[in-house]
Parts: sequence; structure tokens; C-alpha cells
Amino acid sequence: LITFIKIMSKWNYSIFYTTELYDIYGNSLFKNRNEIDDKLIENIIHLFTAPDSEIIISSTSLIDDIASIMKSASYKMIFSNEKNFEDIISILETIHIKNSIFEELQNIKEIMPSTYFHTLIVAALCLKMAQDFKSEDYNPDLIAGIGLVHDLGKSRIPLEILEKPTPLTETEFKVIQTHPLIEYILLSYYWRSQDSFIANTAFSHHERLDGSGYPRGIKTLNKYVQLLTICDIFDALISLRPYRNEPYSIRAALDLLLQEADKGKLNKQFVLCLLSYVRQDKPDFRNLKISAENRDTPPKINYYGVRAA
Repeated sequence: LITFIKIMSKWNYSIFYTTELYDIYGNSLFKNRNEIDDKLIENIIHLFTAPDSEIIISSTSLIDDIASIMKSASYKMIFSNEKNFEDIISILETIHIKNSIFEELQNIKEIMPSTYFHTLIVAALCLKMAQDFKSEDYNPDLIAGIGLVHDLGKSRIPLEILEKPTPLTETEFKVIQTHPLIEYILLSYYWRSQDSFIANTAFSHHERLDGSGYPRGIKTLNKYVQLLTICDIFDALISLRPYRNEPYSIRAALDLLLQEADKGKLNKQFVLCLLSYVRQDKPDFRNLKISAENRDTPPKINYYGVRAA
């Protein structure tokens, strides 16, 4: 049974999937609710006050998993420079994450390995791009951390919906659209603040520059969101997904990103930066010349965005 409950808040967001939510340790954050408001979330934040210890990534299996996917066929050109590869790994090794977040990631690895490896490569790719925008005052630790948690809410979405190989119904699509809010609540809870930058950035990773995204339909001014969004889309396109017969080629994926940037939905400078990584000569993206012609064709069977009758 799919149940939606009302959101009563400043977010201009009206539905939420599930009437109960638990943290990674099985503690109930809420249950049997028919509406959620800011006061409830504030109460959730202070439900359990035990300190959440931190662990360094280098002491976990995360670092080996990140290194392995950076060396995969899809990313070997992007991370082909050995020094750059080692620099990124070195930064990632020094990052501390909350133990609760590590447990969440281990849970995702067990139930949704594709989502787990997606979050890892998005974190690494965000970090690489952030290094090229040092003049923009990006915090590498922060952007990598956001990458690691940006799809946390999917762990509370039914697998039969996430892995459905045929078109989603309108109701099923609405369920998927709630995952950013689920992760916002979870991350606000783990960071003990609704103002957590990580929670708010993850909440917005499906929003767009022109306000055409979801769940709130807001214009994304946060540069961290703009960067995260492009890395998220790129990996989703070039990876296997149940709703299409094959992944996008890297060329076709970049074509789509450029088209979306030209429509005003994505930050074009970030797309060009990503495009420069797959050029043999690794040009400076600020001087990159691109053809108006499409470089490749998308998969023939693709049910993304298609609704069941």
C-alpha cells in the first residue's frame, strides 16, 4: 500500500511517501503520521542525543571501493593521470564521516550495490571537478562528503519501484520523487540541524537552474548543488539501469548534458569541465571548442521519464 502524507512547511512541497521512518539503527523517527511540519523535524533532530562518533575513510572499505570504480572502464580516461588519481585518493583518505553515515552506506551496499558505487564515483568526480574550480572557493572535503550521501533517501524507497524495468506509474514516480526529502530528514537528524549544509544540498540535487527539477521546483543558486547534479546525471547515464537496454555512451551522455545546459537547466561551465576530461589532449575547459553536432546516439530502449498508461 502506497500512502502519501502532507507536508506542512516552508518548502512548498505537498507529498511524502511512507507514514513511518527509521534511522539506520532501527530507532523510529516518526510513525503513523498524516502530516509533517518543521516542528516535527525539529523534534526528530533531538530524539536521540547520544554522540555520533566519526571514522576516517582510510580505515574503512570505502577507499578501496572508490579506487576500484575510478579505475573502471567507464572512468579510466577521466582518472587516467596517475598523479591526479593519487591526489584524489589522498584527499578522500583524510575525510572523516559519521559512523551512522558509514553504516547507512554499508546498508546501501548490501541492498542496492549499484546505488552504493554510484555515490562513491559521484563523490570522487565531484572532488576532481572541485579541484579545477579552486578559484570558486570550493571545499573539497565538503563536496566529497555531499557526494557520498546524496542518494541516502533511496534506501527507504521500495526496490520493486527503483528496479522496475518497465515504465513507472504516476504514483510510483511520485514515490521516487520523495527520496530527496527522506534524505533531508535523515541528514538533518544525523547532523542535528535543519540548517545542515550537507542536508540542504543533498535535498536539492534533483533541482535545476531554471526551477524545472524536483521535489520543490526551485532555481538552484547553490554551486555545490549545480556541480553535484551534473556528476549525478553523468554517472546515471553511463551506468546500467533497469529501465533501458544499455547505458549511454560517454559521448551520448555528454551530448545530453550539453543540451540541458543550453536549455538553461544545468551549469554549462561544469558540463564543459566534464567534457574536457574525456578529450585526449585534456584541454582547459575555459577554452574548449565544441561541435554543434551530436557525437553519438542514446539507447534505443529507454523508459526514463515514460509513464505507464
